This record gives sequence, structure tokens and C-alpha cells, in this order.
Amino acid sequence: MSETTESGDHNPEPTQLIQLLFVSTTVLQQALDLVNNVLTQDNQLTAQSKYLPGSTIGKHLRHARDHFILLLDCVTGAEPYVLSYDIRSRNTPMESNLFEARQALTNAISRLKELEISPPTELDQAMTLNAVTPF
Repeated sequence: MSETTESGDHNPEPTQLIQLLFVSTTVLQQALDLVNNVLTQDNQLTAQSKYLPGSTIGKHLRHARDHFILLLDCVTGAEPYVLSYDIRSRNTPMESNLFEARQALTNAISRLKELEISPPTELDQAMTLNAVTPF
């Protein structure tokens, strides 16, 4: 739902943004809880999946976090808004180190909370999404 202002602009309702940010922080908080309360050794982040060849917990956590960070970078940047999922870095320290994973996830959660406190002026601007990487 969006509301129309007197000038005719359409802006998403603040409650929609709050709901989206709540869900986003909840997803990242689940990842942080895994790092803080379940995983106990760095090598658990790099253990290869038996079911998804080449996949690890660390890669999965980095991948999920990347999507939020790239979107945050886009919406808090200048126009034109271009969101490219192809620029994601791989083999980052958070994929193999619990401390780094904890820091990266905490930082992402903090950035989402900052957006709730100080949202961009216009939330319904056009955005270009680039996502062609096959993996």
C-alpha cells in the first residue's frame, strides 16, 4: 500500500518499511544466533555439505548477508539506483572465521536498524537490478 501526498507523490507507508526491516533483521538475527549459540569452531563454517556440493555454512551466511548489504548500499546511495548482485565478493573472512561472521552479521543488522531510524526520503524510486551470475 502506498499513500498519495498532496503533491501527488506516492510513498510507501512507514509501517511497510518497518515490517520489511523487521523481517530482514529477523533473518540476519537467526544467522547471528547460529554463529553465537550453535557453531563453536571456525571449521564448522567451512565443512562441505553432503547434499549441496561446494556449499558450506559460511558461504550460505555470506550469501544471505550480501543480498541485504548490496540492497542497503543501493538505497542509501545516489541515483541512478543500480543494484548488482554480480559484484558480490566470495571467499571472504566471514565464510571461515566465527569472529568475522559475527562482526559482519552484526554490522548488517545495525545498518538495517539505522535505515529504520533514518529512512531515505523517497522509498519508491526506480531501481535497476543486475543479476546474471550463474552461481
